[in-house]
Amino acid sequence: MTRLLETTGLSKTFDGLEAVRRVDFRLETGEIRAIIGPNGAGKTTLVSMISGRISPTSGRVLFKGKDVTGLRAWDRVALGIVYTFQVTSIFKNLTVFENVALAAQRRLMTGALSRLTLPQRTLAEHVQAALAQVGLPDAGDRHAGSLPYGHQKLLEVAMALALKPELLILDEPTQGLAPEEIAALSRLIRALSRGVTMLLIEHNMAVVLELATKVTVMDKGDILAEGTPSEVEAHPDVQKVYLGL
Repeated sequence: MTRLLETTGLSKTFDGLEAVRRVDFRLETGEIRAIIGPNGAGKTTLVSMISGRISPTSGRVLFKGKDVTGLRAWDRVALGIVYTFQVTSIFKNLTVFENVALAAQRRLMTGALSRLTLPQRTLAEHVQAALAQVGLPDAGDRHAGSLPYGHQKLLEVAMALALKPELLILDEPTQGLAPEEIAALSRLIRALSRGVTMLLIEHNMAVVLELATKVTVMDKGDILAEGTPSEVEAHPDVQKVYLGL
């Protein structure tokens, strides 16, 4: 595997509080990496700096060897870093097709300044491919707000896939899902990982232990431990701080 993402000395301070402290983080192509830790550990702040949603106080973010620290979130999306939110951010008043089309159209039109319009057939093919990947091939005409919550989560993943990510960041993807929906989403994540590197923040330890090839544990803004799921599960500091053992 080759290194896809690297942070060096990455820090973020909010009003004098260090949310993330000089974090050195490495992610290899093809991983399913889980970041775990108690509330306030700095997990979301870290991935928000990786995705460009917030700027670091200090440190660097490298993607495929390129320094992207100063790039805006959308510029990072164009490079292949795509982030999905803990709370679904779909457009509930639009159809499922329209939601995915907005993402696909923005990607397909990037750099195409000479084209005034995008062929509808091309757009439709990309939308249907993304919906098929998440198991919603026949939901295009439905209003997004009418979907069950689990399917809204899948729609958000489809919107992310329409952006053709190389790194897909999922923030609490199983939150609010029923057990059968969690199982379906876990199968989807495993299937997607064959072509996309996955980075997920997840509190559901059963999901982490089942899916992750490597786990990063954070506490109070620092990386406490890293390793395979079994290594992390057996780590005494992790048991004390996160698992409460």
